[in-house]
Amino acid sequence: MAAYKEEAGAILQPGNQINRLSSYNTEGVYGWPGVEAFELIGYVKISNLSADKASYKSFDITIPSPDRRPDDRVRDNRTSLVVQASSARPAYVYGASIAIGQDIPAGGLAGFPASPVTADIGGTSTEGLLLGPNNSGSPFGVPSTQANGLAAASSIVTASSSLFAQGLTDTTVADLPFTASVTTGGIVAADFANAMFYRVTADTTFKVFNVNGVTSTSVDGDGVFISQADYDAGKAGYILCRVNYLRPALGVSWNDIQGFIDFASQVGGTDS
Repeated sequence: MAAYKEEAGAILQPGNQINRLSSYNTEGVYGWPGVEAFELIGYVKISNLSADKASYKSFDITIPSPDRRPDDRVRDNRTSLVVQASSARPAYVYGASIAIGQDIPAGGLAGFPASPVTADIGGTSTEGLLLGPNNSGSPFGVPSTQANGLAAASSIVTASSSLFAQGLTDTTVADLPFTASVTTGGIVAADFANAMFYRVTADTTFKVFNVNGVTSTSVDGDGVFISQADYDAGKAGYILCRVNYLRPALGVSWNDIQGFIDFASQVGGTDS
């Protein structure tokens, strides 16, 4: 298996054409001059039964390899979803989305173990599956009084009738980090609770946590599972995850200008 090189993806320039940014290669695009924009998409596969649910509460997110032949896969799946950042080039997370995968009916191809291949995910009613940054194995949650933009980097779906049903989905808790209104008579801190990006200055891993609510700061859910019938049919539950962030572009360099400078060695050049 070839070793994977982090941040090997290109930053696409204006005029480049592509259908989707590569999450696997951490591929970005110059959405604005001087700003790199990224979208990372991955999944969590749930295939355990109820008896083992207590061991299935916290999940790393798989970024699938572009190489789809399992018998000849040059690059293996990546086993975590990481927002790339540093103190010199911080990342500003502005979006997170979570969903329970739902296959198209009869969407399985010949040879697949089940059609459709996805399943509902069992859980405890009113508990949630929270997508957000990892805090040493625990969620940060989204505090009722915000001071750091976690609402822009988190999303949650809630179980009903003991199920996280297929098709269940949620966008970012804050939707988009824009100010929608201010308090009449004077701006207060709460006006900006959902209007902050989540800023990170080091590589930051995102995970999925089974929690009692969006403010939870521990993995306090009961665990998740699939039914015996779905297990026997070869199905699995899939938690789908998307994280969007911005990062400053690399600083200006000689390569950005050298082709436009006249040199004395050129005909008519003056070094000016």
